[in-house]
Amino acid sequence: MSTELAVVQNTNLPDTMDDLSKFVLVGREKLTAVRAEIRAIGKLKLAEDVHKQKLDEASMLAEAVLDAEVKMGELLKKIPKKQGKRTDLEPLRTDTEKLNTKTEIVENLGLSNDQAQHYETMADNQDIVEYVKGEARENDDIPTRKRVLELAAKKKKGGDGCDSYLNLHMKVCKELDKIIENINKFEVTEYRMDALFENFDGATRVSDTVNYIEGAREKLQTVITELRKAEKRAKQA
Repeated sequence: MSTELAVVQNTNLPDTMDDLSKFVLVGREKLTAVRAEIRAIGKLKLAEDVHKQKLDEASMLAEAVLDAEVKMGELLKKIPKKQGKRTDLEPLRTDTEKLNTKTEIVENLGLSNDQAQHYETMADNQDIVEYVKGEARENDDIPTRKRVLELAAKKKKGGDGCDSYLNLHMKVCKELDKIIENINKFEVTEYRMDALFENFDGATRVSDTVNYIEGAREKLQTVITELRKAEKRAKQA
């Protein structure tokens, strides 16, 4: 790999917020550069292994940056919104930690309030962060903070029902995968259709079954339509 950031594991991330913020900044700049390289490789139609190597590099780098942002969120959550003014305590170790308020600390790190809130949200939803990383690996894609925050928002919107949004997400995917798998496995041959026809009698009519199949086809078409709408909404977000 051309970058040390790409191989950093969560346990080897920087310990201080100052170093973490620099790590994230450099990591995101590097990630932007690697994404540009991937687009260039696609346009030039270079060898697939070259594309795969760069995609792997981008994925590892993106995961490291996400982990750093989670750790930043964990540290930010520990800071009271208003620090105490006691003078009998030992001096704090860094200039950042000597600041009086959380707002001052965030500003000193070069972060906006929204960025700080995003990091804290990620820290509160580490299961989603791991899910997004796994999802990206399965789809040969790059995990993103945007995807994490999107799922976290939908999970929060779902409230305290029996299923979190994440669990619902996995449940629906499994249901649809099973349906598609069964349809693809169903063999359509003249011999099998003749055998199927022999199953019908006066109580069970071919027309009823055909109507049932057509209803299922319409449902699948609706799924396709709604998925395309969801894809469009995601691109506009």
